[in-house]
Amino acid sequence: MAHPSFTPTYHTKPYAQISASNPHLSCKGKVAFITGGGRGIGRSIARAFAIAGAKVFIIGRSEASLKDTWEELSKVNESSDPADAAYMAADACDRAAVKSALDAAMRLFGSIDILVNNAGYLDANRSIVDSDFDDYWRCYEVNVKAGIIIAQEFLHLAQPGATYINISSGAAHIPYIQNFSAYSSSKMAFARIVEFMQGENPELRVFNVQPGALKTDMQLKAPHIQADDHIDLPGGFCVWLTSSDADFLKGRFVWVNWDVDEMLKRKDDILKNDLLRLRLSGWPRED
Repeated sequence: MAHPSFTPTYHTKPYAQISASNPHLSCKGKVAFITGGGRGIGRSIARAFAIAGAKVFIIGRSEASLKDTWEELSKVNESSDPADAAYMAADACDRAAVKSALDAAMRLFGSIDILVNNAGYLDANRSIVDSDFDDYWRCYEVNVKAGIIIAQEFLHLAQPGATYINISSGAAHIPYIQNFSAYSSSKMAFARIVEFMQGENPELRVFNVQPGALKTDMQLKAPHIQADDHIDLPGGFCVWLTSSDADFLKGRFVWVNWDVDEMLKRKDDILKNDLLRLRLSGWPRED
């Protein structure tokens, strides 16, 4: 189901300009660290970076899922080397576990050039009054607390030019969705933190991304949300974001469905009018 789009073209599947096998988007010599990398969106993103030639380190809570993804990453290219991918079971809410995983990636690969914050949680979709508080608050534990932990630990080791991609959600900014208050507000809160992360670290490349409407384990909690996008769409888009073509989108909120060439055509408009940021509509007054 297509939403109102920033670009005339609204993609639901991968296309040539964001293909991970496009030589222009090569990530050879780079290292990508991906949270929630064992399945769903995280697995798609890990696969795309492996196809693009990056070394990939994935973390998540399920060692079995991580192992399955690692085995797939080891076979994505004819030249794939199992040593170019690694995984570690780690809860993104646990600072010690996150630090241990980042340290392991640094020891193994020498740097982390790209970090994708993909770990997320969706509650049981109930009204505020009917929600179980612990389930409601779990959205903030994973979508905000874990995000802050990962961001802080990454910032301690990130080198100038490194890319940080936050897998957010359109729910962070689109109008009211019934029974989505926990998920929507937690995603909005961390997306705003990511904007500050860019402001405080102008030497980095920081992005908020809506990954599409995808059939994943999380989406099963919200079957009323139509999920027709291809699972490989976010992976290719994230690879494109690491290219210099996307520099003008630093600190902004973008959807993987938007056409990258059409966004490039609007570059001057985006920069001049400071578009694609979280704002209070109608303020300041312009009359």
